[in-house]
Amino acid sequence: MPPKKPRESRPHGIPPAPPQRLAFGALESRKDAIDLALWHLLRCVLLWARTPPRRRARLFRRVGPAVRERIAAAADAAPLLADPLAVLLSLQEEPGAADPATVAAACDRVYEWADRSGLPATATHFAEASAYAEPTNPRWAIRAGYMTRVKGGRVMLERSEAWHARGYALAVRDKDREMVLRALTGAGALMKDRGEHGKAWRLYVRAARRAVRTGRKRRAAVAFHYSFALAAETGHTRIAVRDAAEALRYYPLHDERLPALAHDVAYLLVRSHYHAAALRLVDGLGHRVDGIAAMGMLFGIAARAAAGAGRDRTYREAAEMALNVARINDECAGPVYINLAEAARLARRWDAVADLAGRALDVARHRADVEVQALALQLLEQAERQDAPPPPSHPDPGAPVAMLARRLAARVRRWRRHNRSAGIHA
Repeated sequence: MPPKKPRESRPHGIPPAPPQRLAFGALESRKDAIDLALWHLLRCVLLWARTPPRRRARLFRRVGPAVRERIAAAADAAPLLADPLAVLLSLQEEPGAADPATVAAACDRVYEWADRSGLPATATHFAEASAYAEPTNPRWAIRAGYMTRVKGGRVMLERSEAWHARGYALAVRDKDREMVLRALTGAGALMKDRGEHGKAWRLYVRAARRAVRTGRKRRAAVAFHYSFALAAETGHTRIAVRDAAEALRYYPLHDERLPALAHDVAYLLVRSHYHAAALRLVDGLGHRVDGIAAMGMLFGIAARAAAGAGRDRTYREAAEMALNVARINDECAGPVYINLAEAARLARRWDAVADLAGRALDVARHRADVEVQALALQLLEQAERQDAPPPPSHPDPGAPVAMLARRLAARVRRWRRHNRSAGIHA
């Protein structure tokens, strides 16, 4: 039977956390020492979190040598886990004295390790564990909402909605302006993934305006960026150009998300068949960013732009890099396969169009990504009919989109990486 929903005193107006999940998903690293220790301690955290504080003191049996050896073996196998594992072991030793904030922070450190180690299921479990351990902290609820959204699938998207609603209500109650904005943009990204574009756009704009009012320029830039990307994807070009200009206005000079903005403006340009202008924005940028998903997205759009601009060598090199990333990174695989299929269509390689669109469709169905699914189905039909794409063109130099592209290209040339991910996604 699945674990019971955690009990907690729930203030009026604060939505409940979603029910706890079974901990088996933490068995992911294929290293027995690590998997067994994380599975054991995750179960302890979840049981502790759903037990009323007055009953926690006698929750666990005395910790024996076998458990200590298990934790020590995991720490030896992954030294970065040593400290958080020690904290979580102390939870089992003295459950009545454990501090919720300390337990949540330890779970968060496990989440960070798993996320950097390419273990998304483990990372999601421990992100949610932080939110269960310290249930009144909006930061953990919003982090759990983000990770369950990235995981994808109908059930996880439902969990994401519950976590974001809870995180927003907690942040409003605490008057935590930063977390309110993160909850709004996170919920917007969730609505976008579900194909509810009107709701997503309204949440993004609400976050952007709120950020401007409260003087949070960088957060305003991120929210305008999200609203721009959504408008671009749904064909609202005038709104997209306006919101992209606002994002560029508020982003700091060397912000880690500037390559993401370049990617998204390039996407807007290729949808308008301005392939050469798009390529000037993203050519070579994939080699300059950090983060595997960011690289995949940038190489994918560069391949599409290069194919349309007739730059065959650049197209082939970028397509190879993008395909390598898509094969190992489920987070970005759907959009990457779509861009590669579009690039193949521009090159009239119809078998490749069908193959790549089929891969995108498989990923989209697995992740319940209705947007990518619709694009993949459209490409499959185009491949069957061998529909030739429109010829490439160039924007009028005085057009708002052309001026935006020139401004952004100048900023990208000056951009320097600061050992952080370019953050293509929300």
